[in-house]
Parts: sequence; structure tokens; C-alpha cells
Amino acid sequence: MHFSSTSFVLRVLILLVFTLTLGACFASVKPIYYDKEQAKAERAVTQFHKLHNEGRVEEIYALLDDATRAGMTKDQFFVAAKQTFDEWGKVQSASLSEAKVFPSTPIQVKMIYNAKFEKGDGQEWFIWNIQGEDARLFQYQTKPGFDMPPNSQK
Repeated sequence: MHFSSTSFVLRVLILLVFTLTLGACFASVKPIYYDKEQAKAERAVTQFHKLHNEGRVEEIYALLDDATRAGMTKDQFFVAAKQTFDEWGKVQSASLSEAKVFPSTPIQVKMIYNAKFEKGDGQEWFIWNIQGEDARLFQYQTKPGFDMPPNSQK
């Protein structure tokens, strides 16, 4: 049997189209709506601040991502939470300075808030893992001073 190069190329193209079509049946591509993912993280920050101010550390611990919980004991978390509260006090006000949504699995939202605490001004750095409607705290840090967002007037 003799194959012409045109016939061979045509067969390869048909096979490629068939494979891609079949693969699309099994792969699910879900669009990411950045504003909605960021809004989920913003709601989680509001909840975090409320729990922080009320000293409800157990409930903050429940907000942690599984990977974060696996990296420390519950006692270690409670000690760190108490140190943060002792150093900064309650959050009096906070405003979003920067936020970025990263399309990974899970979706990550990284945020910087400028916060006025009872004991001074500071930045809060959050990383939230978003899975469906659920926002889980992956990382939290506080730093002294306010963040200056890019392109802002000094």
C-alpha cells in the first residue's frame, strides 16, 4: 500500500482534531472571574477582622487552609495569634491597598491592607486560597507602616 504525503498529513490532522475533541469532553475549563474571586477574599478579611477583634482564635484557626494547618500545631497557631494581638491590638480600620488574583489550583488572592490598630499603623498581608465559594487563609503577616500601592502619589 502506497501513501501519498498529502494523504498522510490529512490523516494526522484528522487524528489530531479527533484527539483534541475527545480531550475536551473530559477536561473542564472553568473561567476565572477575578472580581468575584477577590470579593470572596475581601469578605473573608472582614470576617477575619471581626474574629480577631473578638478574640475568637479558635474560629480563625478554622479559617486556615489545610496546608497551613498541616505546617503547624494548633498550640503554635494560638501562640502566634496571641503574639499578634498583644503587639497590635484590635483592628480599628483597614483599607485595601493592593490585591491580585492568581489563576492556580486553588485560585489564590494576595492582598495588602493598610490597617489602623490600637497600637499603631501596619500592613496586613493575606494570601487566601479560593475553592468554589470557600476562602481559606493560607498566609497572614503584619508589618509596621502603610503600604504605598503602585502608581500612587507620594
